Amino acid sequence: MSMEQVMEIKLYDADTMEYAGSILVNGGDWEYRDVDHEHLISVTKGMPLKAVLSNLIVFNFVYDILEG
Repeated sequence: MSMEQVMEIKLYDADTMEYAGSILVNGGDWEYRDVDHEHLISVTKGMPLKAVLSNLIVFNFVYDILEG
């Protein structure tokens, strides 16, 4: 049995706090879900997750981590 946790990181617009999609994390892999911000997607593609999270505010996003 794998001990890797699946996480969901919810993204929100920093000004309005409206939901803007999420990042699904499974082990060392991550992918966007329901994110429409093409510039964010193209710039962060292939980055390690920690780098993506530290750069989200540049794109006016904040996040909340849900583990489970």
